[in-house]
Amino acid sequence: MMSSAEIQYFNLIYKIEKEGIVKKPTKGACRSVFGHIITLIPTEVPLLKSRKIYWKGLVGELKAFLADESTVKGFEKYGCNFWGAWANEDGTLNVDYARLLHNFNKVNQLKSLVEGIKDKPDSRKHIISLWDPSSDSKQVPCVLSYQWYVTKGVLEMIWTQRSADVLIGLASDMFSAWLFNQVIALETGLKPGKVVMNLGDAHIYEIHKEKLRDLKRNYLHFNNYKKKDVDYSLTGSLHNFEFSLSNYVSEDPIAFELLT
Repeated sequence: MMSSAEIQYFNLIYKIEKEGIVKKPTKGACRSVFGHIITLIPTEVPLLKSRKIYWKGLVGELKAFLADESTVKGFEKYGCNFWGAWANEDGTLNVDYARLLHNFNKVNQLKSLVEGIKDKPDSRKHIISLWDPSSDSKQVPCVLSYQWYVTKGVLEMIWTQRSADVLIGLASDMFSAWLFNQVIALETGLKPGKVVMNLGDAHIYEIHKEKLRDLKRNYLHFNNYKKKDVDYSLTGSLHNFEFSLSNYVSEDPIAFELLT
């Protein structure tokens, strides 16, 4: 059975197909909608079953961001092997995701966030911003900001994303957003709550339409089968967490062409 996240994901796909406006940005023609919400619940791992998601690499990516890594080798050390496409010739990365977490105008946003949640849980300033207008990064963050909210010992998050490549990026972003809130909750001694993904430009590239048909066929096929819920374990701390999964069963991977 599909998760609520996957159902919402496919509802967005159908919305783009029906209502999307054709646009031609720098990476190729696409169809897009503007302004969409996906809500992730804390007890349900938001991994697609209609295609395999390589979740271990996403766990490694978050670890590398939290460790402020800035080289391909640094990301690979944590098991994340897909940042090479944006590397400089010497293997270094201009990764605003990592840099701005730890040093935005000399402010360690990650440290300030954790301290703020612990010391002043009712504050409205539990925010990390990833938008730096002066940046010359090759990989400008698709995520603009994260905001947290504490209520009755539960930590909720709003993930605001300016650009969502639905077939490549968003399929992974749902899991990354969910996991990030889980890790921050672990570090601050709170229970993880819902994650609201606030999407700006959500789009599907024309070049991916053929393989999208395979994905939709998988969705209809897999939804007829009842499978055990995906179980997970999260232990450790912010800079040294361990995450594991069991019962994740999916259709085969679908390799959508990466537009860099």
